[in-house]
Amino acid sequence: MSSINTVSTLQLSLTTRKYVAEATQALQDASQELSTGVKSDIFGDLGARAAQLLSLRAREDNTQAYISSNEILDSKLQAMLTSVDAVRGQAQGVLETSLINASRPSIGVTALQGEAKSAMGSIIASLNITYNGDYLFAGIDSDAQPLTRWSETNSGTGTSPEAVLQAIVGTGPTTLAEAEDMIDQINAFFDSANADPADNFEGTFYSGTPLLDGSGAEAPRVTARIDEGQALEYGVQANDDGFRDMLKGLAMLAVTDVSAIENQEVYARWMEEVNDALSGGLEGGLQTSADIGFNQQVVETTQGRLGDLSLVQTTQISNYEGADPYEAATMVEALQTQLQASYSVTARLASLSLLNYL
Repeated sequence: MSSINTVSTLQLSLTTRKYVAEATQALQDASQELSTGVKSDIFGDLGARAAQLLSLRAREDNTQAYISSNEILDSKLQAMLTSVDAVRGQAQGVLETSLINASRPSIGVTALQGEAKSAMGSIIASLNITYNGDYLFAGIDSDAQPLTRWSETNSGTGTSPEAVLQAIVGTGPTTLAEAEDMIDQINAFFDSANADPADNFEGTFYSGTPLLDGSGAEAPRVTARIDEGQALEYGVQANDDGFRDMLKGLAMLAVTDVSAIENQEVYARWMEEVNDALSGGLEGGLQTSADIGFNQQVVETTQGRLGDLSLVQTTQISNYEGADPYEAATMVEALQTQLQASYSVTARLASLSLLNYL
């Protein structure tokens, strides 16, 4: 006795439909891999190696974050360098006129006071620049405008830099003793050696991070982390010695019409202090420009290293995630052929009828 295994046309049709659906999905996946070059099911294909891919992706994300932040840092450094160079240019112009009139009044002496005030305003504006809302020369207290304008009242002390210096100088020195006393008071102001904030540079003229903290130690500077384990201290502040010297020299000219000083000895002593301050300030400004340029080189070198690292990581990621284009193309062609055959069978099944055999 024999048995006959039979398969209904309905069952055959359902089986074929299921195969067609699976083959269609496989064709879509293969087509996606062919067009994007990326595996359609990355983690399913990698299996246990997926953890290595996740680690690589995390490192690459971290690398890109450093690259992006360093680009911003480089822009900040360039803005700072441009400002410092502008400050030096303003002070240099005044110093050139001042040196001509160092020992006795000569060409341009009557314009020195106005020239100093103009340079003072430009320098303060340059050192009060912002980048994305942060004052670049205010230190870690980047939300505070670093310098008070020459004739503007400081809200914290109720006086202006001009008023403080004018109170010291009055109508100007007439004797050598008066000149020395005034210079000592001006130095004390710019050195922030006085207890009263109204008599201090860091109380009335400057509102950013002080050079020293409450314990007398150097206050922290603005620092950026430019790579794993590598930080760059790049903060330049408007209360640095070079800028203080520039402002002191300009203030001594702005508060006094030196052409009106009649005593030759007093005049020479006053101008000596002015020129020493401006010269020292320019020297400090040049060093600041060099430091900023060095920091730019450090950032550029780091960016190059990060770029090389990113290239290696992205290549490794591509090796994990990338699909073989030839294999994908072969798969697409094979699945298309299979589907065409399946559609042909499905069409024949649909046309079968018992009436065809009666």
